[in-house]
Amino acid sequence: MLEQVGVDYDKGLERFMGNVALYHKFLLKFLNDGSYEEFVTSLSVQDMAMAEKSVHTLKGTAGNLSLMKLFQAADDTVQAIRTAQDREEIQKLADSVGEIYRETCDAIRKSVGD
Repeated sequence: MLEQVGVDYDKGLERFMGNVALYHKFLLKFLNDGSYEEFVTSLSVQDMAMAEKSVHTLKGTAGNLSLMKLFQAADDTVQAIRTAQDREEIQKLADSVGEIYRETCDAIRKSVGD
């Protein structure tokens, strides 16, 4: 299930030195991370500095947990904001981040528990 949404489970487990319980604990903690919500809120009020900061934080957390599809989508969004792409392009990327974020969270809940 996790692999289907772009999670490199083996790599994530390796980052946690093979400790399944610890990796799962951090995957569950990710569900309560506020970076995505902060990103959405910042974007809705056109606070691009805060939007960039929060999606960059989301990218880092996703990378640390080997949530690779989410990591890539967040990275693309960070780059678009930093290079001042038009709002329509940034919104399209933000929508993609949202879709992948929800899929990833659902997969974590189903695979690891809530």
